[in-house]
Amino acid sequence: MRGSTLLITVATVAIATISIIAVNSDAGRKKTNQRLSQIGPDVVAWAIGGQNSEDIDYGGSSDGIGGYSMATVSCNWGDTGLNWYGGTNNSPIIMQNMFRLKDGKFEQIGMQSFMKHSFCALSEPGCGDCEAAPCDILGIGCADTYWAGLNLNGDCPRSDVNAFTGEYPYPFTHSPSGPSATRGNLVVPNIDVDPALNSGARYFIEAMYIAADDHAAGNGDNNASYREIGFNSISDPYVLANGPQETMAGDPAIRAWAAIDSSVVLTEAHVPGEGLILIACKVSDNADGTYDYEYAIHNLNSDRSINSVEVPVGDASVSAVGFKDIDYNSGELYDNTDWSSSINAGTVNWNGATYATNPNGNALRWGTMYNFSLTTTAAPVDGEVQLGLFKPGGPDYFSMATRVPSAEAIDPCDLPLGVCPEDVDDDGVVAVGDLLAVVGDFGECGDGTYRPAGDVDGDCCITVSDLLQIVNAWGNDCSPWGACCFAGGGDWSCGMSNEASCLSSEGTWQGDYSSCDWNGGSVSCPQPGACCFEDGSCAEILATDCSELGGGFQGVDSDCASANCPVAGAGDECSSALIAVNGANPFETATATPSEGSPDDAQCEGTYLDWGNSADIWFLYVPSASGTVQFTTCDSNSYDTSMVLYQGSCDNQVACNGDGDGGNGCQQYYSEIDYDVNAGESYYIRIGGYQGETGPGTLTIE
Repeated sequence: MRGSTLLITVATVAIATISIIAVNSDAGRKKTNQRLSQIGPDVVAWAIGGQNSEDIDYGGSSDGIGGYSMATVSCNWGDTGLNWYGGTNNSPIIMQNMFRLKDGKFEQIGMQSFMKHSFCALSEPGCGDCEAAPCDILGIGCADTYWAGLNLNGDCPRSDVNAFTGEYPYPFTHSPSGPSATRGNLVVPNIDVDPALNSGARYFIEAMYIAADDHAAGNGDNNASYREIGFNSISDPYVLANGPQETMAGDPAIRAWAAIDSSVVLTEAHVPGEGLILIACKVSDNADGTYDYEYAIHNLNSDRSINSVEVPVGDASVSAVGFKDIDYNSGELYDNTDWSSSINAGTVNWNGATYATNPNGNALRWGTMYNFSLTTTAAPVDGEVQLGLFKPGGPDYFSMATRVPSAEAIDPCDLPLGVCPEDVDDDGVVAVGDLLAVVGDFGECGDGTYRPAGDVDGDCCITVSDLLQIVNAWGNDCSPWGACCFAGGGDWSCGMSNEASCLSSEGTWQGDYSSCDWNGGSVSCPQPGACCFEDGSCAEILATDCSELGGGFQGVDSDCASANCPVAGAGDECSSALIAVNGANPFETATATPSEGSPDDAQCEGTYLDWGNSADIWFLYVPSASGTVQFTTCDSNSYDTSMVLYQGSCDNQVACNGDGDGGNGCQQYYSEIDYDVNAGESYYIRIGGYQGETGPGTLTIE
């Protein structure tokens, strides 16, 4: 039940002949009992964010930055035990990242600069045919769990780790610093996850395990995994559904973009003698003779790192060159200075620091993803970009296949006109401003590099014909159409309209020229679910609306008929205990607070009660007959519970249990107590969680 390790792999990149793999489909998750059948140990982040229940912690915010942590479950897919010697440099490191897909761009928004150093593998069942081993070995086909609370406040700096070899020094060279809310945690700006500021955004968490023996066996390219999540609010991330199958094991998060958007081209280059680099490219036709190119480059495990990118553009005109990186935090040594960009003869270039001038300069290092963008007048073709290597030790550059602007520029006048060319001033309506714009440029013609803005009839010159066409279209509404999302779910959750019509219909506008996903388009409208309020009431609304109303979102596709919406404060203390009956009694501890007085775990030593200061819920049970009664929290959709039984009063503890065994259809760790009760006597059942875990559950009394 304890320990799981996220490790990040650093790979070195070399120039030369590179094997390119194009990926445009969703890579399937490795199912239970399925391993890669490779030689040697092979650790993977098998489940992240909780296995059978949600487990993502929010540590608080400081200066507009939030700190988070996720649960991670490792699995050994190999045919040899994986070393797990705690307190040494021969134990896995666990790394965490966060990404956002918004407005057609996939960006890294969160990084854990100081990672978790694992200490003991429990060789748990669940991810394969587990061959259990001692604590310092993760057995073949075995799992090991680190809850979100254990992954908080990491202490291993990324700068200490070579992700290609899996090697790092121990003790570590320096420690994290900063406010406790963010120090050593997964750090994310509040504005990037605030639902009110990110309509239509989708979020992905990523975890990675790094281990020297895994890398030495050649199994370092499948250590990272991702999972989609959502945000009810800055402090309330949630999983979309429970179960280990929700984690895409062995796939870094960048692959999610290609799986979601069929227009994204993903290529991967395994550099000879080094690690894996992935490039995702999306090209958008602006219907005005220009194309937007968006590149996301992810360094999975290259230690040499990347410090320059060159995209060929031929004779095309270039504008709107952009760059986005992710800042290191918590006192990590690396510099966060942005790369420079330049438009040169036939190329667009981005450059970071050189190793010779600053070994701690801002390079695209392992476990990070940077974005590069440009707008050109050239349509996309298959080609190559050139990547420069930061650290010495081999060739200085290598090339990767992707989509690039064509070498020859396209005459914009050869391209079709936009949807509403008469709206020359682009204010959404054909009116006086458009007529004046045409008159002002009357007689102008294109020269092969541009189309005059007032050319509304498509002949590449501004003439009387253009004036007449504007007059004929006078008053037309030319505001862009796009996708509009409505609460309600099903096929009708998305419709096409302009922004004004969408908002007047109380919909959520998804952006100009966005499209609904009925035929595989880019918009996936948020779906409603049950929202619980403090008075116990429930409404089926969107997560963002639930958050604004102060409710607790129960997940996409949940409904009020099955949701457990307790009244605030009910059952939070023994004095207000909920009345328990024979059969199922639902509960929720996420909104509970810790009660005074910790249980005595001596009565259930060895069952991992590990109560600490856990939030808890109380039940009062008065049996109608004497005999043996079973109290169990077995519920496949629940979390890792701990349970204590009191007889007669709230302080007379008679039994406790952390982990039960032998149950069918249960979560991985549930609690169970069998006790001889007396008819008419009061029994208080106190339910908390292992190391403070919280969530929904069911107390069943039989």
